[in-house]
Amino acid sequence: MIINTSTVKYTQAQTTSEGVSKATSPQPVQASNQTTAASGKATISGMGLLMSRLFGDTDSNPPVQTQLTKATMGMSSVNFLTNNDRNTLAGLYAKAQQQGTDLRYVDDLARDLGDYRMFSGVMANLNNGKMYDNSGHVLTYKFTAEDEATASRILNGGNLSGSGLDEGFLRYELDPGYSPSHLANFQFIESIVNQTGQNHADKEQVSEAQFSVYQQKGNQNFIVEAASEATLKIPEPDFGSVNGKFFVTATGLKHGFRLEGGKVVQHPVNLFENLSKTPKTLLDYFLKADGSDKKTTDLPQTLLNFLYATASSGANDK
Repeated sequence: MIINTSTVKYTQAQTTSEGVSKATSPQPVQASNQTTAASGKATISGMGLLMSRLFGDTDSNPPVQTQLTKATMGMSSVNFLTNNDRNTLAGLYAKAQQQGTDLRYVDDLARDLGDYRMFSGVMANLNNGKMYDNSGHVLTYKFTAEDEATASRILNGGNLSGSGLDEGFLRYELDPGYSPSHLANFQFIESIVNQTGQNHADKEQVSEAQFSVYQQKGNQNFIVEAASEATLKIPEPDFGSVNGKFFVTATGLKHGFRLEGGKVVQHPVNLFENLSKTPKTLLDYFLKADGSDKKTTDLPQTLLNFLYATASSGANDK
């Protein structure tokens, strides 16, 4: 999925060789990581901020990863950000720096976008009715009431296609089945969508100071609800634990599991534990093999009879 280049414009001061400064509005943001002077204050270009904060070096420009393999699984998801993603985020970093927005809001958005690029091809919606708790109750993932209301405004505001952020990513990010534990602040995303979307002129402008102080929601950004009735029949496990203390179930006992010194161990099941079901003689074995529906009077009653009957049968066949 291709992300559109950011339509956010910002002013970047450049110093000419003659020492004269002139203002330019690059569109899109170029991969320049050089520091510049703006209003007498040293700043870093948007791309420089991106490389420094996401990859640890302003001069870094790692290749874009496009496939999820054993080798790339261990990488940070930001390595999967496309070149268009990086240009868009560079513009957001530059604008955040200019407006005094805490750059961690852009960091969180970048990592969520990286997760989308890295895992969207293999990730299933958690609200597909196939997620259960340990007791067989269907689980439903929801955003908090505040995030749900913000997500609804963004999705129904008419600005998705012209916001500069990938519409596919936005729909993924704002779906609790795909991103219940998202990092990005939805109000921050809303401010980006409203200020850069096609209908941004009709939207209330967001105060630049609104995101000057970073507020991390952590794991408090989603809710999991379990259905009232269990609909999945889950086989009893062999053993389990409660508050760190192990126990063995009736099923586990049948499979040879025991507790020894507080630890679960498995012993071989004694095959002759139930002797009533075990053949006692070779004749019993053949009787059982021939089937229980046959009369014992029709079968050899001793091993000698069996061997004699076998030999006689062979002689008659010649």
